[in-house]
This record gives sequence, structure tokens and C-alpha cells, in this order.
Amino acid sequence: MKKLFLAALLASFALANEYILALQWFPSVCKVEHYKECRHPQEYWLSHLTLHGLWPKKQYCNVPARLKILDKKHAWKKMHIALSPDTLMLLGIYMPGVTSGLHNHEYIKHGSCFSPIADYYYLTAIALTSQINQTPIRRFFWEKRGKRVQTKKIRHLFDTTYFKGAGKRVKFICKNGYITELRIKLAGKLSPKSQLYDLLKNAKKTKIGCKIGKIAR
Repeated sequence: MKKLFLAALLASFALANEYILALQWFPSVCKVEHYKECRHPQEYWLSHLTLHGLWPKKQYCNVPARLKILDKKHAWKKMHIALSPDTLMLLGIYMPGVTSGLHNHEYIKHGSCFSPIADYYYLTAIALTSQINQTPIRRFFWEKRGKRVQTKKIRHLFDTTYFKGAGKRVKFICKNGYITELRIKLAGKLSPKSQLYDLLKNAKKTKIGCKIGKIAR
């Protein structure tokens, strides 16, 4: 009985430590969507991968019913989460969706299952986003603006940046022919100090998603 309990505990722990880091190429997003933030984009958003969210397996952990209802109605501006001015400033750089209240939605739906402290959730997500943007992966997107590319080439770039097979942890989302998002599978203990190499190494493989798409300017 003890062995069965331990096995179940370990299985639930492993499940709880699986995540998806969703990053967007903002110029592509604005080709297919009409978000408020697309009207006056910051220079950083046009040249770097930006944060959509960090998603644990679970959703809506210990969230009041009222907030859950508002979230599902997309009334994100009516939801308010406790964030320090410094974190809000960083989100204004790394997460264009702050303009539309996306940060409230992402924390209520996903971040609530990561940490009861919204600052910790976002500082972790920002740190991981920053790591990706310091690699040749970000430079690839910048240099290929206006061109159609095979996503397997981006997977190969993950392999050369991290380790062979790292690219198989990345799924690509396309809309109307544009590559809009990378969904990167991670596993392990996440914190602002976590290294992507280790988190990718622990993660499971995923399907490639769309195989070809255009990277917008």
C-alpha cells in the first residue's frame, strides 16, 4: 500500500511540474488579430519574442468564483491582481497583452496554479523569456522577417542552441499563414533562476504543429 501511495505521489508531482512557455512573435500576431496593443507597438515587441503565458497543467487554483466568471467573459480589466510597480514595468516590456489586461487573465487562469504570489509567477516567466531572447533563436526571427520558413529549421536551432532533441519540445502555432506562437514544453522546478537547458532536458516531446509559415515584419 505504501508503495502504491508513493508511486501516486510521485506521478502527481511530475504532472504538477510540467509547463508550457508560450511566446509570440508580435508582428505576426498583429497581422491576424486586432488587439489594442497592435495600434502603438513598442520597438522591443517588434524585434523580440514576447510573453503570452506560462502554463502549468492545472487551471484556476483557489480562484474566487467571481474572478473565474469575469475571466471567462474576457472582462480582464475588471480583474485586479497584486503586482509590484517593478513587475508591472517589466511586463510592459515583455508582455504586450498588458495593454488589454492579459496579465490578469494569465495569472488567474494559469499563474494561480504556479504560485500564490503573482510577482513570483511573472518574474519566472520573464526570466525564461529573456533567456530565449539572448539566443540565436531570437536573431533568426529578426533576420527572417517577411519570409516563409519551415518550422523544422527553428527546431534545429533549438538543437544547436541547447542540445540535440531540444527542438522536439517546441510546437508552432500558425494563423492565416503566419507563425504567431511558440509553445515550449518545460519540466522541473521553475524559478527566476531556472535554466532553460535543464527544463527542456526534463520535458517531454511534442508535435511540431504547423510546418511552414511566414514571419511578419
